[in-house]
Amino acid sequence: MMSVQSLQQQAESRLKLKDLLRSRQLATTDLGTVIAEPYTLKEGLFFDNSDVALLHQMKQLVHDNINQFVGICFDKQTEFYAIWNHCFRGTLADLMALNTNPNGNLRVSENDSGLAFEENFKCAFVRDIIRGLEFLHASTVGFHGSLTPSQCLIDSRWILKLSGFGLSKLLYKWCIKGSIDLHYYSPEMRCLLKTISKGSAMFSIKQAQAADIYAFGIILYEIIFRRKSVILDDNHHGTEPIDEEDETLSIFCETAEALIPLCPSIPENIEVHPDLLGLMQKCWSGIVDQRPDATLARKITDATLKISGSLVDEMIKNLEQYTNNLEKLVKERTSQLEHAQEQAEHLLMELLPKSVASELKVGRQVEPKNYKSATVMYSDIVGFTSLCSESLPMEVVTLLSGVFKKFDMIISQHHCYKVETIGDAYMVTSGVPIISRHNHVRDIASVAIMMRDFLAEYEIPHRPGQKLHCRWGFNTGPVFAGVVGLNAPRYCVFGETVTVAAKMENSGLPDKIQISLKSYQLLMARYPEFKCSPRGGVRIEGIGTLLTYWLDGREDLLTSGRSVASNQR
Repeated sequence: MMSVQSLQQQAESRLKLKDLLRSRQLATTDLGTVIAEPYTLKEGLFFDNSDVALLHQMKQLVHDNINQFVGICFDKQTEFYAIWNHCFRGTLADLMALNTNPNGNLRVSENDSGLAFEENFKCAFVRDIIRGLEFLHASTVGFHGSLTPSQCLIDSRWILKLSGFGLSKLLYKWCIKGSIDLHYYSPEMRCLLKTISKGSAMFSIKQAQAADIYAFGIILYEIIFRRKSVILDDNHHGTEPIDEEDETLSIFCETAEALIPLCPSIPENIEVHPDLLGLMQKCWSGIVDQRPDATLARKITDATLKISGSLVDEMIKNLEQYTNNLEKLVKERTSQLEHAQEQAEHLLMELLPKSVASELKVGRQVEPKNYKSATVMYSDIVGFTSLCSESLPMEVVTLLSGVFKKFDMIISQHHCYKVETIGDAYMVTSGVPIISRHNHVRDIASVAIMMRDFLAEYEIPHRPGQKLHCRWGFNTGPVFAGVVGLNAPRYCVFGETVTVAAKMENSGLPDKIQISLKSYQLLMARYPEFKCSPRGGVRIEGIGTLLTYWLDGREDLLTSGRSVASNQR
C-alpha cells in the first residue's frame, strides 16, 4: 500500500511563477520516501504488452546517474502517479532558479542573493548528465524522451541522477494535457509531437536519442553560460482541468513555438573551451545526423571539463587538501606557540629564580623560607639624578640598558640572583634560593669586582670620554625570602642582613666596594685571594657604628688600573 501526501515544491525567483512551480508529491513506502508525479490522461488508462515491457525495463535500470524508477499507481482511470526515488537536494531546475536573475542570467556569487553556482558544481553536473544519458541510450529502454533540468535530480551526495525517462512514450500516446518545457525539445520532435497528439504513429528510438542530444545541448548551454537559453511561457505543468470535449488539446503550448530561436545566442564575455562550444553547437544542429551520439559527447566533456570522481569526491579532495594545509598551519602555529612559551619561560626565569619558577609552573605553592647564611649586595650609580636632568629620556634608557645588560651577564657567570632593579639601584643575592654554605660571599665579591672593572672602561654613550661611577656594598648573614604577589609575583628577600647591605652601599664612596665585618671575616677565612683594607668604624643611622672594610680586588685582578687607583684612596 502507498499513502500519498501533497507537497508543492516552489523555487522563489523573479521569473514568472508558472516557470517555477512543479506539481510534485511525496509518497512514503516501506522502502523510504519517493516522488509521486501525477499525470492526467485524456483517454482511459490501459497497458498493452509493450507498455508493461517498457515499465519492466525501466525498473531494471541501475546506474550512478540514473534515478531509480519504483513503479506506478492510480486511483482512477484518467489519472496515475509515476513513482521515482526521492533525491534530497531537489532538481537542477530548482538550483538554477535559485541562482537566476530577472534577466535570465544565473547568479555567480552568494552576494547576489542566491547560491553560488560554482565551477566544480557546473562541471560535475554536466558530466553526470551525459554519463546518465549514455547509459540510457545503451540500455534496453534506449532513450530518455523528456530531458529537462526538472528531470535532473540531485541526491544528498550532490550526484545528479536522470529521472522521468521512458514515460514520454506512454504519455504522448495517451495525449496528456500539456506539461512539457517546449524549448528543450528539438524542432523535429516538436513537429512530431503535434501529429502524436492527434493519434498518429509514435517516434522511433533513433529520433528520441537525437532529441535527447538536442536537450542536452540546451541544458549544457544553460549550465556553462549560467543563463537561460530562452525565457518563455511554454508550459502549463498539467495544472489546467481537462475538457474531454476539447478537440484542440495539445501536450504543449503551440503559440510559444514561434518564439523559440533556432539556436541560443552565444555570450561574448564568457570564455569556453572551443571543443565544448563546438559540441554544444553540434547538439543544436537542425540536421539530425550531424548531432554527436552520447558516447562522443561524453568523451568531449570529459576531455574539456577535466573533472574526476563525483562532486563529493572533489569536495573530499578539497577537504583533504584543506586538512593538510590545516596540519601545516597547526604545526607552524605550534612552533610559534612553543617559541612564545620559551620566551615566556625565559622571562619568568629572569623575574624569578629557576627553582621557584619551576614550582609555580606546575601549580605548587612556594612557601617562604629562612636562610641561615647568604650574601646581599647593592649597587648605585653616583650622580644619577643630576645626569638624568641633563640627558634626554632615551639617552638615560640607553645608558641603563647597556650597563645593566653587562651586569646581568656578569651575574649569569656566577651563582647569584638579581632580585630587583629600582631606577639605578641594583640588588643581587647569593645563597638564595639555592643554599650555599660559604660560596655565596665569594660569588658576590667576584661579581662586585667585575662590575667595577667593567665601569672602569665604560663611557657614557651620549657623553664620550666621561666615565660612570658607582658605589657597591654587601653584607652576609641570615635572610628571609619568599614570593610576594599573585598577578605579578616577585621574589623578595627580607631581614636585617638586607638592611645592613643597603647601608653599606649608601655609606660608601664612588668606585669603592664596602663590605661588612661578617662578609670580611668569612671572605678572609675561606678565600684569602681576595684583598681587603680596613675603613674603620662607620656610623649607620638606626643601627649604630659598624666596622667596615674596602674590597680592593683579587690577586689575579690587582693589576687593573681601577683597582690600583681605588687602593690609593
